[in-house]
Order: sequence, then structure tokens, then C-alpha cells
Amino acid sequence: MPNMPITARALMPVLAILVPAGGLPALTAQTMPVVMTVGCVEMDGRDGVLLTRAIEPTAIDERVPDQPPPDAPLGAETLKLVGTLEEFGVATHEGHKVWVKGLLNPAAPHPLLNLTSITHLSPSCD
Repeated sequence: MPNMPITARALMPVLAILVPAGGLPALTAQTMPVVMTVGCVEMDGRDGVLLTRAIEPTAIDERVPDQPPPDAPLGAETLKLVGTLEEFGVATHEGHKVWVKGLLNPAAPHPLLNLTSITHLSPSCD
């Protein structure tokens, strides 16, 4: 059989089978804000990393705020850190107070923070 160009008319029967009568469902984009927070890095015992005692994540709007001081207050939130944690050296911050930025995904039981930045604030979380 010679190579014949595929035309839109030739694809119509195939598309009628693949695409439901109502058309393709609309995809909704889930917005994941870029946020910052301060908390303590802890390993969860299952090769995961948590940010515990974190303050409520705050959306970063136009510019990155100034770095918090080492004695920045802690909070009661827990977030699971995800993403390229090895590249950021997150494990070296275990037990330390840090300032993190990333994309927030409201998951259960803990929101996920896809890490984009980590800054060491203090060697302890006292």
C-alpha cells in the first residue's frame, strides 16, 4: 500500500469513536500558589521529609520578602516537603529552623510543599 497522506476527512470516523458525543471534558487548572513559611525540618521515618512547627504558609505576591531573623516564631502547621530535596541538601537541615519557599498543594493528611528554596535560619528549633 503506497504512503497516502492522512486527511481530516479520513480521521473523522476514528475521532467519532475516541471523542465522546459531548466533546472532551473541560480541564480545570488547579492553582498552586508560591508560598513561604518558617519551620523545622524532620525526617518522617519513611524516607520522607516534613516541615513541622511551621507558621501558616503565606503567598508570595510580587517580590520575595526579606529573610526572617533566626529567632522567627514557629507555628503549629506540618507540611510534607517534596520535589528535588537532595539537590537542595534538605537532609543536612534535619533538626534546624529553616525558611522555605515553594508551590503549595493542599493534600491530606499534610499539605505538600514542592520546594523551590530553603534557607538555614538556626541550627536548632528551640
